[in-house]
Amino acid sequence: MKNERRMKIAMVSDVFDGSRNGAMVSTERFVNLLRKKHEVTVLSTGEELPGKVVLPSFYVPIPGIRSIMEKTGFPFAWPKRELLEKAFTDADIIHIQFPFYLGIRALSIARKMGVPVVASFHVQPENMIYSLGIKSDYFLKILYRFFLKRMYNKVEAVICPSKFAETELKSFGLTTPSFVISNGIMPEFRPVKVTKDDALKDKFIIYSVGRLAREKRHDLIMEAIMKSRHRESIQLILAGKGPLMGQLIERGKAMPVRPIIGYVSHTDLMKYYNMADLYVHTSEVELESLTVLEAIACGLPVLISDSKTSAAQQFALNDAFLFSSGDSRDLADQIDYWFEHRKELAKASKDYFELSKRYRIEKSVEKLEYVYNEVLSMGSNMNAFEGSNHPG
Repeated sequence: MKNERRMKIAMVSDVFDGSRNGAMVSTERFVNLLRKKHEVTVLSTGEELPGKVVLPSFYVPIPGIRSIMEKTGFPFAWPKRELLEKAFTDADIIHIQFPFYLGIRALSIARKMGVPVVASFHVQPENMIYSLGIKSDYFLKILYRFFLKRMYNKVEAVICPSKFAETELKSFGLTTPSFVISNGIMPEFRPVKVTKDDALKDKFIIYSVGRLAREKRHDLIMEAIMKSRHRESIQLILAGKGPLMGQLIERGKAMPVRPIIGYVSHTDLMKYYNMADLYVHTSEVELESLTVLEAIACGLPVLISDSKTSAAQQFALNDAFLFSSGDSRDLADQIDYWFEHRKELAKASKDYFELSKRYRIEKSVEKLEYVYNEVLSMGSNMNAFEGSNHPG
């Protein structure tokens, strides 16, 4: 697939360089790779950087919501019209990352200026309401309909990180042409021989990476380990930060082996991916899962929740690497099985690494360029090629 045209791309995102959630990590990687061939201007909050237009930030002035936004490092961006119009003047295409106030206003301005717009589906409404402790189909439908009405059904194309994500949007009424493009895996994530730290040599290491928030269900991993026959020999490492960090640390004090919990450097992140014996992904809500991709790229076998609202289960080699969502007893049984079958786990490590080759980020960038070029060439006739010749 050849995409030779050099484009001027305006990347619109509430957060770019401040948050470490999967969507932002992915956006930053795509921008850096796109800049090898194209001119990319980022419009976002945060620090002043080359090729970036800094927008004012704000938080929703509601105590519970503001607290979560602050702890996760995700402010909203204020869409200053003059800055957006100036950035869009010479742009060939605009790519909006989030369907919030910035994205909605950017889309409105782009429409008036006649610049085509692509949007990514990063935010799963389930994620938003679950993090607030709400499980309501009514509120879920309201959010989906709002995002579709104000963003996804108004743009030229929607980028979905997985087939699951695309199916979800379509089930709620997506009519815009959509494309499945994985967040992709960076080349640095690969198997590297790492010797276990002295303190961990006799431990079976279970690793999990991500925001320490309610819907990620890290508490379930702890509960399962406590039910494991081998709990005295299991070292849990939770790499990340978030609103539940304090609660998880406190809970970990009751475990036979004190968990390692908190933010880790990139060097340690990579080290643990290659040092761990098993990656456990308990999240109930996931549009793809960048951390699972990173784990399998390092040859780390993954044990994944079969949640109906998560795409991560697509990466499981077979049913032995799935457990019943929310069921700590089933998760404990699966952990015990793999603890006792290390040779099978070693074989799975090689199989997972082979699987990861399908998701290299270079392929994802090439697919994204394809979508940009199709949007620019088809213009108002985007529906003519929906589902026909775009890459999978």
